[in-house]
Amino acid sequence: MRLASLALSAALLSGCSYWGGATETVNGWFSGGSAGAYGANTSSERCRIPHPRAPIPRGCHPSQVTVGSAQQSHPGGFPQTPQFGQPKPYAGSQGGWDQPQAATGGFGSYAGGNEHTALHQGGSSPRLRKPRFRGSLDLGLDRSVSGDILTTAAAPTTPFAGYNPALYNEGRQEGSIADGETTTRLYYANSRLQNTVDPWDDLRVPDVSFSDAWSAPTTIGAGGEFILSDKATLFGRVGYSQAEGTSGGAATIEGTVFEETTVRSYDEFYNLVGTSTSTQFITEQPITEISYDFSDMKRLDLEAGARVYLDPIAGQATGRTVTPFLGASAGASHYNAVSYTLDQRQLNYASVYEDETPSYYDLDVPQGFDLDNNPATPGVTRVDLYDAQWVPSGRLSAGVEWQVTPKTALAFETGVRVEGPRDYANGEKGSRRVSVPLTLRGSFNF
Repeated sequence: MRLASLALSAALLSGCSYWGGATETVNGWFSGGSAGAYGANTSSERCRIPHPRAPIPRGCHPSQVTVGSAQQSHPGGFPQTPQFGQPKPYAGSQGGWDQPQAATGGFGSYAGGNEHTALHQGGSSPRLRKPRFRGSLDLGLDRSVSGDILTTAAAPTTPFAGYNPALYNEGRQEGSIADGETTTRLYYANSRLQNTVDPWDDLRVPDVSFSDAWSAPTTIGAGGEFILSDKATLFGRVGYSQAEGTSGGAATIEGTVFEETTVRSYDEFYNLVGTSTSTQFITEQPITEISYDFSDMKRLDLEAGARVYLDPIAGQATGRTVTPFLGASAGASHYNAVSYTLDQRQLNYASVYEDETPSYYDLDVPQGFDLDNNPATPGVTRVDLYDAQWVPSGRLSAGVEWQVTPKTALAFETGVRVEGPRDYANGEKGSRRVSVPLTLRGSFNF
């Protein structure tokens, strides 16, 4: 009878374990299934199998068996920081330590806005997909601050080649022999004779800067950006620039302008009875000036670089952050062929004495205003300066980026851009160009 009682007790205990009864044994202690959470959790974990074909754990009823890995403590997507350059919450915020947050805005402009919902063990929860690429469009100016498009030492031609001030001598006569006296006035610079060696006092041919030759180039560009991390990106850009050619620089010759006056006297028989000559002069007078009319500039830019974003300086509370950044890039620029024509202005020598201020383009001046009409250099109107060519380029930049929406941002940046020297058409080497670009850029997350 005693053995039968022991057998019946063992059977009852075994049935409870199969049917999810009120008690189970844990480390030699009984724990109530409906009242003890520890027992329930232990049973749930003990009766979990990794895949459907795995055997049922010993002591588990089939209704207690679950399939899958252990429940995750943090369901959802991979952690992301909310803003480009945004620091994590400080210790103690919301009663806890620093934890990564799900991206809702954009770090700078990219870390959010693209999201989808995924099912997970234990139910569904929103999961954000971290963007990896964004596109951009930009518009700006590229003002030159250093470098010369035309240098005296390497210029393809001398603007005053063949120039001789005696070609523009002037003369006039007053009175008549019948009146008994004539006065002849001759105006010239430095020498009455043509082809005189060094027929001037001073020759000034200054270098012409890029800013004098062209207006500030307008730039447009498009590019793509690969997001490395919450602090750094890699980018590539294709740009186009155009500037209108101007009349830049001026070469000047200074000379001494003479007025020679000859008075001749005649008797009643028209015989010359006397001659007197007097001369006066004024030094350091600009007698001619030549300016350069440059053709338009067109440039294609290819560059690649990186940007590093700092912590936001404003907008963390609303998600529309303002984030400073630094950037660097290198590439190449292709220029079109560049030429120039020469525009000459010649002084009216007589105006130095007859007018209070010497003037150009006086009606009494003979030919010689334009190079086309200059008898010293007929037919020469255009000079080829550069052939079309590639030059290396690079830039350092700094700016701020404003998060407009979770997917879009606007950035303003400036910096320093440097281009390598170009080769003149005659084979000589020019000077490098340094500019300060001002750029407004818009970007969009993919």
